[in-house]
Amino acid sequence: MLKQLSIITGILLSFVWIVSYAQSQHGEHTPGMSHSSMTTDALPLEGGQSTFAAIIEIVALLETDPTTKWADVDIDALQSHLRDMDNLILSTSATTEVIDTQTIRYSVNGAGASLEAIHRMAPAHTRFLRESRGWDIRTVLTTDGATVQITLNKNLSKERLIALGFYGFMSLDSHHQAHHLLIATGKGH
Repeated sequence: MLKQLSIITGILLSFVWIVSYAQSQHGEHTPGMSHSSMTTDALPLEGGQSTFAAIIEIVALLETDPTTKWADVDIDALQSHLRDMDNLILSTSATTEVIDTQTIRYSVNGAGASLEAIHRMAPAHTRFLRESRGWDIRTVLTTDGATVQITLNKNLSKERLIALGFYGFMSLDSHHQAHHLLIATGKGH
């Protein structure tokens, strides 16, 4: 818990620093537009739509890192991954099934771009959680999505997995921010 709290605190502090940096470096968007005409000193923290905000965060980190190898940077790959995340969360449907007293199965379905996102993201996240948590998880890709089957253990309750559902399962261990930085720097997929 302390480790997760430290990670969350670090992310929040990084975000505050990035927003402050971005504000100090920000120029005019449109001829004649002036931020000095605003009637308040407070500026919004959100960088816009969440995909754009995630890209803003990564670009700001890259710009402040003197070791950034710009020839390896691939923001387009990050944008593609963020689109997959959007498609997976917003354009699919998922169900949770109790197979027996020791097994839960999530089924997620989609079509087109959301199906492609399922096929890329579900197996990758399953591998990550298998390694990070030691869970017994199996993902099977189907023609319309995937199934993710989890065998319970003494540290993993059926109630917890039912409450999380597939989308909560996909959010576990908040590794996405580090993953985004790896994608943007050409070290991830």
